[in-house]
Amino acid sequence: MAIGLVGWVLSLRSDVTDTVGQLEAVQAEVEDAQFRLNELEKSLAIADDQMRTIMGEHEVIGEMFESIGEIQPAGERRTYGGYK
Repeated sequence: MAIGLVGWVLSLRSDVTDTVGQLEAVQAEVEDAQFRLNELEKSLAIADDQMRTIMGEHEVIGEMFESIGEIQPAGERRTYGGYK
């Protein structure tokens, strides 16, 4: 019976060792995914800032085109700006 118990303990130890190894691998993958998500958030924040800058510039350009249109009534009429 003692031999069977020793075999069971060794088998259990091996299973625990394998499980710990698998958990470490999963943890490494989670850390990599978290890093990539952080980088994506940074990229999206930069893109959002650039979009807001472009929208603001379009609003200024729209005002300029409106004033040109009032001075020179010829040409194509477009609406610019109005971005929120």
